[in-house]
Amino acid sequence: MDAQLLALVLDEVIPPTADGRLPGAGTLGAGAVVQHAASGDPNLGSLLAQGFATLEEIARRRNPGGFAALPRAGRVEALRELEQASPMLLPTLLTLASVGYYSNEKVLTVLNGNARPPHPVGYEMEPDDLSLLDPVRSRGPIYRRC
Repeated sequence: MDAQLLALVLDEVIPPTADGRLPGAGTLGAGAVVQHAASGDPNLGSLLAQGFATLEEIARRRNPGGFAALPRAGRVEALRELEQASPMLLPTLLTLASVGYYSNEKVLTVLNGNARPPHPVGYEMEPDDLSLLDPVRSRGPIYRRC
């Protein structure tokens, strides 16, 4: 898979913010997550390879330079056509790109998040109301002892 083409596509799938605070997913490097996932799953790798080959064919009909030579509007049109030709590609790509993008420290910082799991260090929780289990406990055992 061509890393440059992947980065360009990811920048259209998750584009940079209008205020410039966040780059697009391709510029940020989310393609590494996509490539890692594809290297571990032959079916995914095949889906991506075929999808990107189809995308380049679509783009070359618009401009002999391919997807990279298209203006932004042309890239979006090519991706819409690709969505019709390969309906599983873009949702799969979006899922993988989201993992790489929204786990990036820069994105988390801008979004006021952090890159840690919520527990055990995490958020304060209200204590459980164990009285909710009283009806179950009052039934007694409902299983056969062996």
